[in-house]
Order: sequence, then C-alpha cells, then structure tokens
Amino acid sequence: MAEVYTHEREVNAMLDLVPDMFPSAEDLGNHDRTFLEPACGSGNFLEEILQRKLSTVTVRSYGRGERYEHRILRCLAATYGIDIDPENVTESRDRLRAVISSHLDRDLNTQAPTQGFATAVEAILVTNIIRADTLLDSKHIVLVRYRPGRGATFIREWETLAEPEEAPQLDLFGEFFSNPGRDSLGIHYSALAQHPGPFVGGT
Repeated sequence: MAEVYTHEREVNAMLDLVPDMFPSAEDLGNHDRTFLEPACGSGNFLEEILQRKLSTVTVRSYGRGERYEHRILRCLAATYGIDIDPENVTESRDRLRAVISSHLDRDLNTQAPTQGFATAVEAILVTNIIRADTLLDSKHIVLVRYRPGRGATFIREWETLAEPEEAPQLDLFGEFFSNPGRDSLGIHYSALAQHPGPFVGGT
C-alpha cells in the first residue's frame, strides 16, 4: 500500500497550524468545523482532531442530557476520513469510537450514555469513515454532511466529492461537496440508525 506513518509529533505540529479550526477559550462552541482526511490511514489525524474538538464538550458546559450527547455527535459528524485499505477504515472507526468512550468515562463518570447516542455514533462512523480511493473514485464517493438543528436534530445531505477536473485544488476545509440528496425534515440523533436514507417524516 506504500503507507507512510505520521508520528504523533508531526500530527500535532500540523494541526497546530490551524488553531482557528478548533474550540478555544474565545470560541468554546467551535465544534462544527469540517475536516476531511482523504488518505486517513489508521486514523492518527482523525483521533487527534476528535480529541481536540471534544476538549470543550463537558457536562459543566452542556449538562448531562441530549444537549451534551448531541454536541459530541456534532464533533464526530464534522470529521471525515477516506482510505483505500479496509483494515485502516476499521481501525480508524475503532479509534474514534475509543476517543468518545474515553471522553465519556472521564466526563460522565459512572453515568452511561443513552442507547440512541450509541447507535448514532455507529451510524455516523459508517457514513464518515469510508473505504475508497480518493484520487480515482472522487466522482463516486458519497459522504453525508450533518447540519445540526434545534432539539438535538440533524439535517443530512448526501454529497459527492467534486471530480478533480472540476476542482483542481481540493479545499479540504471548505465546500468540497456537490449535493444529490437531503433530509426533508430534521431527524433526532437517536433515530439516525433507523433512517439510513433521506428522512421525510412520518415513516
């Protein structure tokens, strides 16, 4: 696979170059900035990105209910990874799952998250961390953009990566999608797994 393994030191040094992409003392709610790792490997960057996003998602700030769970999911839902190796995709998902579990253990202590939260994590990992060749398959790669709404909901948009000919310089932090599908109504995060396709309500 000709993989190159990025050391933790380099991961942190590179992410430190974009401090505005992460929550800070001045902007504690900055959790929806989008990251796309087009060759994510086993998830070195994804793991650190999610850890940095979750650093300001605390019970003290968001309480212990659905607002807290929704905020964690917002951090995950704006984090994307693509890799050609299915083993890397599995490991990346496992590592992000472990980051969330560790965060909950530290912050929620003995309280367990809801079942709806757990199924939402799995649903988002399936749509956001995928196996594909970003260079050759961009025309066919479909990702889901999760737009947070009120009442712990999301509106999802199914979007394909732009073809390289149409976007010679892919902006990994900007509008890198074109849009073929969308939820008609906001969907509560606990129902994401039950509605893997566009949600129209009443079904």
